[in-house]
Amino acid sequence: MKVSAIRSCMVGVSDLEHSLQLFHDLMQLRLERRGALAADELRLYGLPATTVAPYADLSCAGHPTGRLRLVQYSPTPTGYVRIDHADGGRGEADSPTDIGPKALDFYVADPILPRVAEIERAGYKFRSRPVRHQVGRTESEECLFSGPDGVPILLMVGHRHSDAELRPGCLAGPYSEIATISIVSGDLEASRAFYEDVLGLALIVDAETGQSHRDSVNDLTGVPPDTRVHFKVYAERGEASGKVLIVHFFERTGRRLTDRMRPGRLGFSLMTHECDDLDALAQRLNAGGFAIVAPPTRIRTDHDERRVLLARGPDEELLEFVQAN
Repeated sequence: MKVSAIRSCMVGVSDLEHSLQLFHDLMQLRLERRGALAADELRLYGLPATTVAPYADLSCAGHPTGRLRLVQYSPTPTGYVRIDHADGGRGEADSPTDIGPKALDFYVADPILPRVAEIERAGYKFRSRPVRHQVGRTESEECLFSGPDGVPILLMVGHRHSDAELRPGCLAGPYSEIATISIVSGDLEASRAFYEDVLGLALIVDAETGQSHRDSVNDLTGVPPDTRVHFKVYAERGEASGKVLIVHFFERTGRRLTDRMRPGRLGFSLMTHECDDLDALAQRLNAGGFAIVAPPTRIRTDHDERRVLLARGPDEELLEFVQAN
């Protein structure tokens, strides 16, 4: 059984055309397909049959991994996956240390400031100025902004990243595909069991931020000073994009964002992976005690037919595993 890296990430938005102005017009991600979620998909995701859900699929120059699916639901949802800032009428902000889905990460070229400036001109706000830091042997410069409907988006320069982390050629344009998706973990061992034992992904980074960089990382992530932070990065062997970044805050870990991550909400709502044997995956999930939201199910979309399994990870993440017909 083989599970791929994250092929696509679904983000619920209130205004599809406005969101495309950021991801397509400014970030120059390529529009691959437009359509609408089919009746089988609405049923699989637990959405009312009357829901209208147009989508747009985007890639970086056609790369098959780390794609973005923007979905606009009608009627417009009122629920958010994560409220990163208490503004825009979204309600009280969630803590940065709350367990659950966090941010979408894109690589940009050095220097980072021209990219920051153009996103600010488009009306989006950054949490901090770019922060340069090191975790293990990996040296990065990063800053986080609130994208459409408040979805957290991180820009990153890989000053010292291996080919397992930074795909050669991914910066042919100003922005990469989704290189990494971050999840706040409440239990590193449970995360390890899920991503290594069940999914079989490779651990390529496993390190706690050192004392000399802790203040910078705390500022970047918006957590209290002197908070310990541990990072684990999981990848498909031979694929540097579509990675999963597990972030753990030790004793500062917050509450669970229970059942926040799902289609029909605004924000980062679903991670899609390919799998060549859904029945074997279901057996592994059951053996590991992980929740199967929907067993292997054959569905028709607006452009193909496939088998799909939905499962929850240990930190409220919702994953879709697709086996081609």
